[in-house]
Amino acid sequence: MPGMAVEEPDLASTQSAERRFASIAILWLSIALIVSAALLMWLAGIKSAHFSPVLAGYMMLSLWCALAIALFFQLAAMMRHRRWQLDVRAPWLLVATLLAGTTLPVFELFKQRILPARGFPFDPALAALDRFLFFGRDGWEVTHALFGSLGMTLLIDRLYALWIPLMFVFPAVTVMIIGDIRQRVRILATWLASWILIAGLSAWLFASAGPVYYVTLVGPDAGFAAFNAHFAAMADAARAQGPVLINFDLQALLLRGWQSGVEGNAAAGGISAMPSMHVAMASLFAMAGFAHSRALGRVFTLYACLIWIGSIHLGWHYATDGIVGFAMMAGLWVAAGRLILTDKNPLPKA
Repeated sequence: MPGMAVEEPDLASTQSAERRFASIAILWLSIALIVSAALLMWLAGIKSAHFSPVLAGYMMLSLWCALAIALFFQLAAMMRHRRWQLDVRAPWLLVATLLAGTTLPVFELFKQRILPARGFPFDPALAALDRFLFFGRDGWEVTHALFGSLGMTLLIDRLYALWIPLMFVFPAVTVMIIGDIRQRVRILATWLASWILIAGLSAWLFASAGPVYYVTLVGPDAGFAAFNAHFAAMADAARAQGPVLINFDLQALLLRGWQSGVEGNAAAGGISAMPSMHVAMASLFAMAGFAHSRALGRVFTLYACLIWIGSIHLGWHYATDGIVGFAMMAGLWVAAGRLILTDKNPLPKA
């Protein structure tokens, strides 16, 4: 009403609510991470002595990445303001370090110690579904008809390999560029839930090896045998010119590890196709990108599409793997939003 003073929000109470929300979010993320890791180790019969060296390695790598990212953003803030201004979000970077440093070795543990007992029962159905979608052809035949030159394959190979460092630094970069606390928590919660529900539970339920391993681990198939021969020829042609197909060598490395049956938790190992965590995580890059800006969201949407094409082109996945991976990540993103973005007056940026 006219003449009535408009009450200004109390800054101290707002900051207190902000800290309380952040503390609760960090606590629940940490509890979910610890419980899932402990449960997985118990189910797999893993002793800490087997797991600790790899965990320590991942944690140290995650810590150094977080410190490098913090330094980068600190320098950027100094250049922007032309004066010293502390811009490091230490508690959030600690959470990001724990997420990246713990989730990845736990996932590798799951792939190497639990998934092999499941076998690969879903490959025939997924291969048949792909052939239905592509009118009787395998997905790789379509992508190689469109992007089959050695140069394009090398480009796809490099973009696909880039996913690994992007995925690893994603939590730390997120906490530095996303100002809205609720969006930040939403992204981190979706990240953690995706490793548990998409990379873990769904990979167990829909266990499959993927096109590149079909002949070796599932059974005879003329189409996938043709892919293996074609891809090996491309790898030889690439080596003759100097560069290598990174994913071809990685596929051979994972197969040797799986066939050796060596117990333990290697830094990288295990075979799992459905759903595609590559496509799922690239989709999360795009969703988080839109939380920052339309331009960044569009860039990572394009990258996610290229990752889906690459997953088929390089033989890692059936086309359906990527579609399901995207759909599941989108579902987790929406669910996290409904749980976290409940306040019509969001917390201020921090």
